Amino acid sequence: MKLCLLHSKPILLTLLPRQVFTVCLVYEINKGKASPWHPYFLHLPRSYSILAAFGELETQALQVDYAIWAAQKAVTKAKYEWEQAFTRMKELKLKPPLLTFKAWIWATGTV
Repeated sequence: MKLCLLHSKPILLTLLPRQVFTVCLVYEINKGKASPWHPYFLHLPRSYSILAAFGELETQALQVDYAIWAAQKAVTKAKYEWEQAFTRMKELKLKPPLLTFKAWIWATGTV
């Protein structure tokens, strides 16, 4: 991908393939109207109902212990993957709103 060729440092080699794809998506979003994907991005959902996006209230509403555990695990895993990618995203000089965990959840939901 062009993203990987734009930088002399192999900053994406330490990430899982889905993390790389998520970073590439956020990188393209960061370009705004300059991205050839911009018209497509305008039609994407603004949020997703995925376990990793559940807050404490939604998680507790699940009531079943295993479901609560699964939701908590999904959030923990998403935060871990975001933290792994965060340094690389900062190196790409992404806009601050695109560096947030909320933006990461949206991007992983899109991927």
